[in-house]
Amino acid sequence: MGIEIERRFLVDARSDKIWREGTPISVFQCYISGVSHADGKIVWKDFDLVDESNELANISTWRIRKSNGRVVLTAKGFRSGATASEFEWDLSEELYESLPLQGLPCITKTRYLWPGDDGLLWEVDEFEGALSGLVIAEVELENENQPVLIPEWTGLELTNLRGWSNASLSTMIEDVKLR
Repeated sequence: MGIEIERRFLVDARSDKIWREGTPISVFQCYISGVSHADGKIVWKDFDLVDESNELANISTWRIRKSNGRVVLTAKGFRSGATASEFEWDLSEELYESLPLQGLPCITKTRYLWPGDDGLLWEVDEFEGALSGLVIAEVELENENQPVLIPEWTGLELTNLRGWSNASLSTMIEDVKLR
């Protein structure tokens, strides 16, 4: 089972944008529901996404991300503190282009990979569209107690706060559009 341990922080984007010295990556991701896992396949809307024989229990979020020419299906489990299960599978560009993603909760962002002074890699997301101006930084850890040198440009820690995941933010955008 894959495990993701990460801490997340709100960023004051009015400060010097030091993280922009890192490598930028364009990211587009959509959140899907109604995914089933049976007979060794993960299926969504009659599309066989991937073959997977492992048992996938307690999955809370399914995401399809396109970034740097790579398409990835991700399954995330419920979060406990900074830890959640996470599984990823590559999808073909051809399959991605055939998926009916229009109208789904989606986000677009530029992600900067910024090396921290302690050797940890920070991912700093500058959101676009309806979330323009929002900047969130996260750092992945080996364990929840791993020491982290927190950059001075970070602010409020979001790790244990509900409603700040990318999935929640994408749903919030859809709720606003419907009003």
